[in-house]
Amino acid sequence: MTTTTIAYKCFTHDLRPPVRGGDPVWPGTLPHTLPPIAVDESSAACAAGWSACALASDAIRIGGLWPDGRPSRLFRVETEAQVFSRGDKLRASTWNIVEEIRADDAIREMSAKAFAERADVMAAEQLAWRVALARPRRDVAAVEAGLSNALAIRGLDWTLRPFESAWTAWDARSRGAWDAMGASAARAARTAWGAWDAMGARTAWGAWTAWDARSRGAWDAMGASAARAASLALLVHYAALRSCGDRRADTYTMGARDAYSAGLEVAIPVGPNELGWAMAEGPP
Repeated sequence: MTTTTIAYKCFTHDLRPPVRGGDPVWPGTLPHTLPPIAVDESSAACAAGWSACALASDAIRIGGLWPDGRPSRLFRVETEAQVFSRGDKLRASTWNIVEEIRADDAIREMSAKAFAERADVMAAEQLAWRVALARPRRDVAAVEAGLSNALAIRGLDWTLRPFESAWTAWDARSRGAWDAMGASAARAARTAWGAWDAMGARTAWGAWTAWDARSRGAWDAMGASAARAASLALLVHYAALRSCGDRRADTYTMGARDAYSAGLEVAIPVGPNELGWAMAEGPP
């Protein structure tokens, strides 16, 4: 008798592998059958074969909430091929991608495991960031207002410097006044804008630390700013709930999340007391 295995698989917003990166896996049509490949039958947790997870919460945890600076996408998959279970992963020679599903329940389940009595609050924060990082609208004035608010709540008397694109902002940082600042001043600027400093935050993060490290490893240059902003906000929020440090819970959320929701693509220090920023390209 043929047995059908149902599982879950996560991709980036444009359907690329969320951890290893590379080209889009398929153009998005459903259902879609992944091309058969050889499967490693060893006990290795990560090896050749198409990977999936028995639990949607594991799929979104491993794939990341926003691996490239935009919300990841979750799909239900099925296969009649032989499936090898290794830890929290399943691998098979092929999967049929059946349907895209909302990640809300998976995030709530994942949060219940990591945050216990604070799960509801933390799940709501993660879901709100996923909405914002989808850049649902384009409003330049709202982005500027959000960033000004973010600077104020951080206690930074900086100016805003708009750029035509994220690439030009990164280029200014790598080649312009940023280099002239010197290493120590550049580090100080990064810390002032984006390095979380709630005492004990990483300890408080607990079970989430492994996920955070995995997500940070998958960030590309263009997605780094947004991904770090969201994860930083969550780290500080949870640390504040645990009474670790003296930062208010929304220190790295206020203004910044509003700016991303209004179409911000990147916000990075580009010079002394200067925050460079650029809008996301294309329609919402």
